[in-house]
Amino acid sequence: MNRPVSRINHRSVVVITPVYNEEASLFAYEQEISKILFPVEGYDFNVLFVDDGSSDSSWQIIQQICARDGRFQGLRFSRNQGSHIALCAGFDFADADIYCTLACDLQDPPEVIIEFLKKWEGNAKIVWGKRRSREDEGWRVFFSNFFYTLMRRFAMPKGSKFTTGSFFLVDRMVADCFRKFQESNRITFAIVAWTGFKQDVVEYDRKKRVTGVSGWNFRKMMKVMYDAFIGFSTTPIKIMTLSGVGISFLTLIAVIYLIKSWLSGNPLPGWTSVMVMMAFFFGFQFLLMSIVGEYLYRIYSEVVHRPLYFVSEQVNCPKTTNIQTKPE
Repeated sequence: MNRPVSRINHRSVVVITPVYNEEASLFAYEQEISKILFPVEGYDFNVLFVDDGSSDSSWQIIQQICARDGRFQGLRFSRNQGSHIALCAGFDFADADIYCTLACDLQDPPEVIIEFLKKWEGNAKIVWGKRRSREDEGWRVFFSNFFYTLMRRFAMPKGSKFTTGSFFLVDRMVADCFRKFQESNRITFAIVAWTGFKQDVVEYDRKKRVTGVSGWNFRKMMKVMYDAFIGFSTTPIKIMTLSGVGISFLTLIAVIYLIKSWLSGNPLPGWTSVMVMMAFFFGFQFLLMSIVGEYLYRIYSEVVHRPLYFVSEQVNCPKTTNIQTKPE
């Protein structure tokens, strides 16, 4: 698979890699990138590590790697912000013709990026990695497939070829569009899919994690799904509307029944049914109010216009600012 792609005037490629407590994986990652991607003819590769406030020795290892090879670059956040903000910082600080994302645990094989580039040569502006198979625990595979099925069905724009995860390639044109997005609650792959442009897919086999422990747990998976649906799907609002209509219809039937019972001189002897209905309707009403409250909170978080992140340290980076706010 590691064969040269056609030569196109040495296009520059940056591989953006979020890092959070990955000290066990970084040296292996360096070796794989140096062996597989750096020798590819026709492309000049650089790697941008974004340390998302790691509490282990990940940043010290990144500094060592960057000192050995100038093609590796590093940013360190002042505190943990999440992998999607880390990817955002990578797009902000990198400067290349082509942008790729790659996790440092090497479950997504670096050689797949070579196949991405071939699709890019075919004029695709966005190339998605699609997991043909994966060596993970059964519960993780099940919930991941369920999550991405819902995402494709209800949250992704029509015509998108988005498949699974944040393993993809984008052209500079798409990267420039990505930087224009200003929301605080970011889902990287959803934003990329939203931009449109010509897309293609590369299938690959996802490997089992060799070192370290994955930080992608069930709680984070559910948070990403929740954020994606709130931020990119109209489904929650539609559910609220349809539920309101349905509940109103059921309420009307209940009212007609109660009035009929009263007129016939046979009122209901007890209040059990009434109280059950009241409890149900009030509970449902509060559920809908909480969803509206979530939208209001997100509006507030955008209005206050807080910076997305602060960079405390950087190595070999083309940009030297240490503060990054939302685009103006």
